[in-house]
Amino acid sequence: MAAFTWDDLRVVLAIESSGTALGAAKQLDVSHSTVLRRLATLELALDTKLFRRSEGRLIVSPPAAALIAKARSIAEALDALPQLIDGPHSELEGVVRVAAPHALICHALTDAFADFRNTHPSIRIALCADMQFDEFRRGHADVALRISLAVPNELGIRRLCDYRFALYARDDLALRLREGATLAEMPFILLSNASREMPERKWMVSLAKGRAPAVEASSTVSLRAAVASGLGVGVLPCYVGDALPGVTRIEMGPAAPREGIYLITHPTQSKLARSRAVADFLVKFIARNRDMFSAVRRS
Repeated sequence: MAAFTWDDLRVVLAIESSGTALGAAKQLDVSHSTVLRRLATLELALDTKLFRRSEGRLIVSPPAAALIAKARSIAEALDALPQLIDGPHSELEGVVRVAAPHALICHALTDAFADFRNTHPSIRIALCADMQFDEFRRGHADVALRISLAVPNELGIRRLCDYRFALYARDDLALRLREGATLAEMPFILLSNASREMPERKWMVSLAKGRAPAVEASSTVSLRAAVASGLGVGVLPCYVGDALPGVTRIEMGPAAPREGIYLITHPTQSKLARSRAVADFLVKFIARNRDMFSAVRRS
């Protein structure tokens, strides 16, 4: 049997997590060719194909499932080793890594953490945008906010509030709709295919009824910019769209997705005072802004 290393196994885990060799390369911060080379090395060593291609994604082959499960277990154990230095009685100091969607970080959490730092100046916050869930599971972040995505039961999960989406357009396009133009006449903006499982993308696809988008955006942040520029109508989280100057929320059926914001804590961090302080702060912040995220308009 040919030799292989832990780095080869890390590549396999990254491919399994991202679904593509290019996604694995971005996750590991290596070149695409390095990922392909390490995958070929491991497949040669094991004399088996570890993935099969389906609809543009790499899917774990049946012979590889047990290997990947064991490799994931090893990765989680290795990633947890540095955290063993911190005991349950750690003081309110040190780094807490917070994973969250990029848009949530840009349009809500950065201002919130400015207040947090006033209360806890010795806790340093590391903001991790759009972290792959397997990275969080392996201990690459301590606390996470996620939007209605299933997570394993071994993690601490708490639903904080509703999270609503709606259709938005720059005021001039919204005026055309109010004056009788149909949505079918409007250019629209769609999250790229890499986000095809996101509920807001699925809803926009259903509204478009087979039409091609005028613009594709790789993230909510870039989609927000495209809507604000008048490139078309697009689906945004209501707390993002409602705060955007010169942009109007468009109410129309079928009903927009109503998801949820979830707080997730890593079991190796949940007993640390600094992580508890951050988690408690996030719970209170979301509670204070529940109406903003769930798009409730009080009279």
